[in-house]
Amino acid sequence: MNKKTIITLLLALVAMTGEGQIKCHIEGTVAEGTKPVGLVIYRDGTDPKDSPLQLTVKDGRFECDVEDKQIERWHIVDFGEVLEKGMTSRSDAFFSEDGTTITISLDGDKFNVTSTGKEYQRWQAMEHAAEVQFLPLYEVLDENDETAANELERQYHQWTLEYYETHLMLGFLFELDGRLKGFHYNDTGLAAMLDIYHRLYANLYADHPVHQRIAEQEAIGYQMFGHKYSDYDIRTMDGQQVRASGYYKDRLTLVICWASWCAPCIREACDIIPIYNEYLNRGLNVFSLSHEFHSTDAMCKAVERHAFPWPCLVDLDDEFGVFHKHGTQNSALFLIDRNGTIIAVPNSVEELKAKLVEFFGE
Repeated sequence: MNKKTIITLLLALVAMTGEGQIKCHIEGTVAEGTKPVGLVIYRDGTDPKDSPLQLTVKDGRFECDVEDKQIERWHIVDFGEVLEKGMTSRSDAFFSEDGTTITISLDGDKFNVTSTGKEYQRWQAMEHAAEVQFLPLYEVLDENDETAANELERQYHQWTLEYYETHLMLGFLFELDGRLKGFHYNDTGLAAMLDIYHRLYANLYADHPVHQRIAEQEAIGYQMFGHKYSDYDIRTMDGQQVRASGYYKDRLTLVICWASWCAPCIREACDIIPIYNEYLNRGLNVFSLSHEFHSTDAMCKAVERHAFPWPCLVDLDDEFGVFHKHGTQNSALFLIDRNGTIIAVPNSVEELKAKLVEFFGE
């Protein structure tokens, strides 16, 4: 192989290596009187403590470049404040679009982010439209009127879903990806987002790895409001491995997630006992799932002490990953209809009572 051929191959290799590489520039300011502890920029899905982009603020300014293989969602956070206080409200996001300039200002506890990138501008346009539509309504809302607050929240979520359907944007894919990764049982809008995704978004940026990430999260089988309750392996109190479907199939079923180390969970389960007794003969079926570690001794004692009248199943040391699929570490309630669909995820015993009255009547 001659020297010219080798050089040609090396140039081709360099071109292939750089293919798809994108770069954006960050320009930031910190308002006078604002004292950040430790600003960090990190990519969505990574740990901020591992990020190489630990920012230095000098004379109230900072800057850096962000490089990635494709457009992704990135975050800026005062991670130093997280380490000091355990939390921070200083956090925001931007998209790493090639050739763009991201302008970030920190004033007090609030970041303001603007970008020359088209996809981020689409996302900001939605946020601005939402503020115009709903901020005046929230400002006059009576904070003691829970019914009105819930209705306004419902309207906001419905508006957001409709906006996603009529304004296709990459930000929707990032939002869905993030909500799936951080799945929580009472994210009642997630099923609707997945429906929109499969109808309208599967071919948007079709080669982007976010689609693979979404598929992998869907395959986990989260117990999602509006979807079928996914079957799984679990153990009885005596250690026998069984399928959960044997405890809910073809029956209106309440699933109680709890743990012996969670006092509020135990109180909630105890409060459900009279409800169970009231609706047992009207067709309500109940079983519980306990999240235990090292031993089931404390669970068995709690079941005996409080005389739980329903079957008590357990996932010891996350053997089957059941609680991850339920989007909780301890307390949660799932109401499943006879067709196996999750029809409610009550946030309290009172919400459960209301749902059962709705289902069974007074």
